Amino acid sequence: MLINLIQNAAESLGAQGGDITLRVRTRSERLGGRLQPVVLLEVSDTGKGIPPDLQRRIFDPFFTTKETGTGLGLAIAARIVEKHGGRLECRSEVQRGSTFSLVLPRSHPDHAHDSTSRDPAG
Repeated sequence: MLINLIQNAAESLGAQGGDITLRVRTRSERLGGRLQPVVLLEVSDTGKGIPPDLQRRIFDPFFTTKETGTGLGLAIAARIVEKHGGRLECRSEVQRGSTFSLVLPRSHPDHAHDSTSRDPAG
């Protein structure tokens, strides 16, 4: 998902270049109807941005503005994030750039280890 978002950001910059910024933030947000700790992974670019009329459709399967695109990248990424209890968001301004945020539930340190990491002797 992250690679797809970075590739999209790079394509948005085009030949004129610009900046891509990756950020990680933690905070509390509503996910699944309740306030909980989340991690935000953000990919921001200073590219051409997405017009408001297209922003409503960017997560639709098979919607693309690219000549060779399938229109599945963002749709699949959004579904994967949802399956993990999160959401994929987009903020964009034409000629200023876009920020895509992966909002995911934060795991608790005491739940970070799976059963395979236990001492086999004990």
